[in-house]
Amino acid sequence: MRFSILLILVITFCFNTVTVQSQQATEHPRLFAKTSDRAALKQKIETENWAKASFNALIEEITPYVNRHITDPEWIVSRLAMYWKDGERYTQCYIKGQDWDYGEGNAPMPTVRLPGMRKWNDYVNVPLEDRIPYNESGDMLGISRSKADKTPMKIPYKETGHMIRANNMEILKLAEKSAFAYYMTQNEKYAKFSADIYWTWILGTYYMNPPLDPEQSTKGPGGYEPGGIMGYYDYEVIHDDRQIPMAATYDFLYDYLKANPHKHLKEINKTTVDVSSEVFKRFIEIGLVRGGKKGNWNVNRYKNIIGSMLVLESNDFYDDGKGREYYIPFYTEKSGEHYAGLPEIMANYDTETGLWPESPGYASGMIPTVLEMGLQLYKSGVNTLAGNPIIEKAALANLGWLDARGNLVVFGDMRGGAFNMSAFESLLTYSTWKGDTQTAKTMATVIKKNIENGQYDRNKSNWQDIIFNQALPESGSELPYHRSAYSKFHRHMILRNGNDEDNGLMFTLYGGRYQSHLAENGLAMQFYGKGWALAPDASAYESYWSPDAGYHRGITGSNTIVPGYKKGEITINAMDPKTVEDGFYNTEITSEQVSFADVSADEKRRVVAMIRTSETTGYYVDVFRSDQDNNDYIHHNLGHHVRLASAEQKPLEVKSVNDLGTEYDKNYSFFKNQRKIKYTSDFNATWDINTVSPELHVNMWMQGQDNRELYVVDAPATTLREDITPGQINKSPQTTPTLIVRQNGINAKSHPFVSVFESYETGQKSIQNISKVGQFVDLAALKIESKNSTQIICSAIDSNKAFKPTKEMIFKGIFGVASEKDGTFEYLYLGKGSQIQFGDYKIEAIKGAVTATVSVKNGKYFYSSDKPISIQLKKGKVKTYPAGYNIEIK
Repeated sequence: MRFSILLILVITFCFNTVTVQSQQATEHPRLFAKTSDRAALKQKIETENWAKASFNALIEEITPYVNRHITDPEWIVSRLAMYWKDGERYTQCYIKGQDWDYGEGNAPMPTVRLPGMRKWNDYVNVPLEDRIPYNESGDMLGISRSKADKTPMKIPYKETGHMIRANNMEILKLAEKSAFAYYMTQNEKYAKFSADIYWTWILGTYYMNPPLDPEQSTKGPGGYEPGGIMGYYDYEVIHDDRQIPMAATYDFLYDYLKANPHKHLKEINKTTVDVSSEVFKRFIEIGLVRGGKKGNWNVNRYKNIIGSMLVLESNDFYDDGKGREYYIPFYTEKSGEHYAGLPEIMANYDTETGLWPESPGYASGMIPTVLEMGLQLYKSGVNTLAGNPIIEKAALANLGWLDARGNLVVFGDMRGGAFNMSAFESLLTYSTWKGDTQTAKTMATVIKKNIENGQYDRNKSNWQDIIFNQALPESGSELPYHRSAYSKFHRHMILRNGNDEDNGLMFTLYGGRYQSHLAENGLAMQFYGKGWALAPDASAYESYWSPDAGYHRGITGSNTIVPGYKKGEITINAMDPKTVEDGFYNTEITSEQVSFADVSADEKRRVVAMIRTSETTGYYVDVFRSDQDNNDYIHHNLGHHVRLASAEQKPLEVKSVNDLGTEYDKNYSFFKNQRKIKYTSDFNATWDINTVSPELHVNMWMQGQDNRELYVVDAPATTLREDITPGQINKSPQTTPTLIVRQNGINAKSHPFVSVFESYETGQKSIQNISKVGQFVDLAALKIESKNSTQIICSAIDSNKAFKPTKEMIFKGIFGVASEKDGTFEYLYLGKGSQIQFGDYKIEAIKGAVTATVSVKNGKYFYSSDKPISIQLKKGKVKTYPAGYNIEIK
């Protein structure tokens, strides 16, 4: 009997011991760095100037708040947006029309306030010091983004847009930074500051149920049910991101939080880990069943919950068996009805281009996110970066979307600005960890180049970067440079000549696409000068719900022709340099001076050419045809104003009118201050930018045409950003001077809009004269005389027809150029044609259309051609030459 009792006691003891052992939490911190990493990080901060500057900046930012917290611990906490009022500490919120409707319940302590609405508004929060402490109403003090008057206004809770979200995220990020400071210094003042914010947020969230949406305005019922777009604590699962700084804070403060639990935990008989795990699991569980499994929503959902997954304990710690190992495969391996894991995410990339199928602003953010999650998982013993070559290709593909200043091209739903360098930093980190020196050098080249051109400052790295980023190894100094890039999915091409911001030339030409955060922008064009998009695509709307969003996201905000084609497939009739069939870039260059693209879409056809006339000068030619009788050619350009003048530079007087007469789009209503002149001859339009020194100008020459009216209008602002226009010109609330050339009752296929654009600094204009050559229906021909060269440009829509624009020239093809320099032959260029002859010089195809050039350099002749051709030089014999590039003719 005694033996039996003893045996039972032993078994019970052993069982309890196993239970206790299985309930032991694993080491913290571990999400970004372990305790054992601290010494190496201190060494990095001492030896790497960028790490030292970044860490010092972090300490400088948080120290005033931390020091005030010692004597006034309520100050920072009181500025969290909470349901503070007893009796209105809601535990259940209800949604109507995708906005907050009302709340129910009363928690034993304040609960975290749900944002007042899904939509954005025009206001940002006043500085933290000026915010209302213990704000019971939820009304927020805001400053208008778009208005010149920056006087704070009180915005009602239900109209605050993202102000609640931004307010809380700002404070939670201060807690996160202070938690990192505690990890590095072990000074408990940083821990106390972070912990007080953490407890307020975690307990205030613990008592909140997920919002309910009885009418399913968010396409789901809310609560814990699957479907719809809501997160646990936001209207969009992709904005359910306050858990990110709190997961890191919890991880860094783990031992401190356990040693200093909130007094409320004792009242509810819960531990720090109990409450924290419960909240993080809610974010994960709801995050996996909301928002859909395609596009950036899917990736951003994982970005929000990956930290919540990784700070959990092992499966055997929890009664439900759902710990870290349970949840990680939902990203690394699995896919379900509402989510698509990493294998499906990577399959979404175009294997030819390496691009994500959304506009650049969204697409460029996906690979940095995948890489950042990859580094966190790697620290937890899970390598998601190995065996995924598309990851590096996707990161590098984004370079093809950058202009000479390192800004992303703007089209579709995006704002532009510098590309996120974290993708290259993450690849540098991973390749350094793995000993891949070649990849490390490539990434270092990209990083150094962006530091040199002012687009990236490593001294402003965040705390995660201080942990992960590596010392820059020796590397090259030049980025891979491609003359052309084309994405079939995006219907978007970029052509360049030079890649430096002072002298580089670049234009984009693209067709419209609905959805994928792209735009119904017609057959649109942008061109660059001094590294800036001088003929830009407008993108200054506050949000998708803003009244002017339709203008900025649609055809009226682009440089195109209306009415007619807005979206749909495009046909590339010709392009040079052309990209390879299975890739994003070109591999060969026909001409050092000429690049062009000829694109058709429905009834529209547009040829844009880029002609370099010296190392520092060049211009763009635009031949735009529209098989309709009534057309408006819309051109937006950066500048303070636009001046119209005749071909002889005599000013044209425009007179104010009440409206634009015909409106081909409802968003014409955003064109203000309309002025008009009837004018059928050749004319010039000049835009001046005088906020930079030297001043910058754009001159547009347009060939005259019958039945023409010219309108000068004030279009909405070009951007909300401070860094994508010279001197912040045309930034909101400024307007953008825009030209509309109306041509009614005359078909624009046979009577096209023919323009030449040149950008230049004051006193540096190169083009001296432009004139039409010949009179043809199927051919547009110009003579363009610059300071030291003259070109005859030919653009035909019937490539089988031979034209004789001048007595010494014969042309049969899509695009052609004959150039003289200082009165003597410089080059012939034939773009997808069968013949071009200028005087004694001739290129002729042998079989099928060719793209070819013959040029003279230092008295020697060279040719390039994609197919065999025959060439005649001066009065010499016609000779046959094989396909090849930059081959000397001997």
